[in-house]
Amino acid sequence: MKKTDFICAIGKELNIINTGDWKVYPPVIDQEKCKKCGLCLLYCPTNSVKHEDGKYIIHLEFCKGCGVCIHECPANSIEFKKGE
Repeated sequence: MKKTDFICAIGKELNIINTGDWKVYPPVIDQEKCKKCGLCLLYCPTNSVKHEDGKYIIHLEFCKGCGVCIHECPANSIEFKKGE
């Protein structure tokens, strides 16, 4: 199991699931606007936001595109990347 795997309880077992295919547009963090408050990490329901090398990163293989991180970001540094 990789460090970034998302573990979900299904029935009596723990399973590694990839939720990344659920989203339509990926969220992207503008690192210059980011205030490093960590609210995106705190509120992400799929544990897709990680703090690595002094910045917050969204692991798109587990992000399902719910937009909670976008809503919680006080600096408006996260937005959906459309058109790709």
